[in-house]
Amino acid sequence: MIVFTLVNERTDEVWVGTTREGVSPEARFKQFQEALALGIDHPFYEELKTFGPDAFSVNMFAAAEDPAELKMYLEEALETYGGKSLAGIKTVRPGTTNASLTPKPKSRSATTAARKSATQGKSRAGTKPVKEKLSSGRTGSAAKERRIKEAIEAEKAAIAAAKAKQAAEEAAEMRAIMARLDARGSTLRKR
Repeated sequence: MIVFTLVNERTDEVWVGTTREGVSPEARFKQFQEALALGIDHPFYEELKTFGPDAFSVNMFAAAEDPAELKMYLEEALETYGGKSLAGIKTVRPGTTNASLTPKPKSRSATTAARKSATQGKSRAGTKPVKEKLSSGRTGSAAKERRIKEAIEAEKAAIAAAKAKQAAEEAAEMRAIMARLDARGSTLRKR
């Protein structure tokens, strides 16, 4: 389960949504684009109509392992970005049956056009750097906290090792300088 954001690059509005296992944020955004034609009344669809799908960038916020964690990340993303929730937005017309949702065979030109638009969407989403999710406070998972603490300790150890290496290099350089000075001083006395 993934929490993602859709950022309107023109208005800087942030919409926060979730996807289930096996559905990427880009695929979920594609579902919203396809549902636009159904005429569902919602502010997100109005914004999508006004600015078009190219105005939005899709970014992953966090991955959750269970529904409680998903809810926590969703609330955190809404709070962090001051975003609007995509939870509960319909992507099918009310009263639609599962039988009508089965995929229908596409013509070859439609498949090519779909692939082309999918690759354009991916390249757009890939151009914006994704900010790494940093933990603030308690994570709600002992295993995650342990991993975070281990990563912090490893980073501290790496910094300490780098400082020790630099000190050793400086000491070796100082010994070499002193040896040259001693050698020079002893040759002057012999003259």
